[in-house]
Amino acid sequence: VYNEVVSLLAHMDDQDKGKIALRIAFIAETKLAIVLTVLLEKLQKDEQNRIDIYCVLEKILQQDTQGLERRLLKKIITLASNHMRETQEARNELKVAASNTLVTLARCYFSDVILELMYRLELPEEFIFITLGNLSSAYALKCIPFVGMILKVMISLLALVKDSRMRQAFCGVLEKWSRAVNVYFMNWEKCPFPRMGESQFWKNILPLYCHVTSNWLSCEELELKQAVIKALGPMMGILLHKKEPQNPIFKEISWLLEQYKEEIDVFHVTKCCCSHVGPRYWSDK
Repeated sequence: VYNEVVSLLAHMDDQDKGKIALRIAFIAETKLAIVLTVLLEKLQKDEQNRIDIYCVLEKILQQDTQGLERRLLKKIITLASNHMRETQEARNELKVAASNTLVTLARCYFSDVILELMYRLELPEEFIFITLGNLSSAYALKCIPFVGMILKVMISLLALVKDSRMRQAFCGVLEKWSRAVNVYFMNWEKCPFPRMGESQFWKNILPLYCHVTSNWLSCEELELKQAVIKALGPMMGILLHKKEPQNPIFKEISWLLEQYKEEIDVFHVTKCCCSHVGPRYWSDK
């Protein structure tokens, strides 16, 4: 089996990639440890074909991989984490492939993946943020027990997130994790863990909301402005559960309305305004 997988990988040209990936995934159904051992060895040694190898690995991880040996699980997480954080001239395609692999792996090993990402959050990295965002999009309810920890780390990183690309990725995490919390508000009864109160969420969201609106909202870069506005809507959805006076939230309405005059996608501006007005409007009916 080992030699067969090595041979298949050696013949992965553009025409046969899909078929070969399916063949290797089929072998992995009964020989998972051997196949993963080969792929991990190749990921370490074969720099030229890492993207293709990650695509094969991701296809295998879409299957039922419960019972995976801990040493192999740890190796996958470590390699993918390192590859998506490479600072040298690593292609974005490699970082995307490594990130996608971690998100797929989290289907069966969510806690292991999220703990690795939390550990790597000590320093801001664009693809750590991107992976965290994609993780919450794929597994919203699984993220809920980790929301408090993630948001506290995000608060500690605010002073370090300085360039526009990093801020966009940071806002992506705020948007998607806030969406996960709002999904939880509507589906909490489906979760196996005890119900968590709204205050456990908004007390960590509020400092982030205040910093983003005070420091990044009036930026000149349209892409960053768009990312900020997309994050504001779901963040407001959490904060509007707070019963105390909400002046820090409502003071941005006039600024949001001004954005209809700017060269920006007004769809997300409208959603933010609806987040402000909607809950208060219906509560008065």
